[in-house]
Amino acid sequence: MREAIILAGGLGERLRPLTERIPKPLIPVGGRPILEWQIYWLHKYGVKRVVLAVGYLHEKFVDHFRRSPIDVEIDYSVEREKLGTGGAIKRALEKIEDSSVIVTNGDNLMAINIREVEEYHRRMRNSGTIVVVPFRSPYGIVEIFNGLLMSFKEKPTLPYWINAGLYIFNVDEVHEKLPDKGDIESEFFPNMIGKLSVFMSRELWMPVDTPKDLKRAEEMKQTLYKAIMEG
Repeated sequence: MREAIILAGGLGERLRPLTERIPKPLIPVGGRPILEWQIYWLHKYGVKRVVLAVGYLHEKFVDHFRRSPIDVEIDYSVEREKLGTGGAIKRALEKIEDSSVIVTNGDNLMAINIREVEEYHRRMRNSGTIVVVPFRSPYGIVEIFNGLLMSFKEKPTLPYWINAGLYIFNVDEVHEKLPDKGDIESEFFPNMIGKLSVFMSRELWMPVDTPKDLKRAEEMKQTLYKAIMEG
């Protein structure tokens, strides 16, 4: 059985007041919660069981998926105290039966080809694989010479890669190395240098962190539908 963990326990503070009554992964985009888009995407690549790592307003997830028609088994790893992303993954791993697991942030929309990531992960034979995407500047970039405007590029793609919040981990190789409390970015990744592979993707990926992100995602709902539901 192919399994995945989705991190869905954040407060979504940058989307308040909307997230005061609904957790960010359940905010609708194109008439469908962000988290449902993710689960349909995972199911497309053979995932049959998902463990939701939840905390804030966790009862909202239980209520929603009790009524959902998605043909994926949903289980829950509930935080009673704030564990950070690393601690949340470590606790959720206790519910995983596979030797490896897909892990993703619950507030991103993406259509990355998981099959290609898995094949790369097996070929590289490391403890885990991090998926990265090109970094698009959130601002216009200005070039200046002698006080004069020489060029202006509106939100260009920069020569850097950023964490897409999508991973594949070998369960036995990472479980004890994950912190009981703390974020993977500060408490796990720095200790795994040379032990994690990096998969570079240019496929559809959209974070939903701010009202501007939410608006952009809504504008791209047709693209999202074609990539996930029809692609």
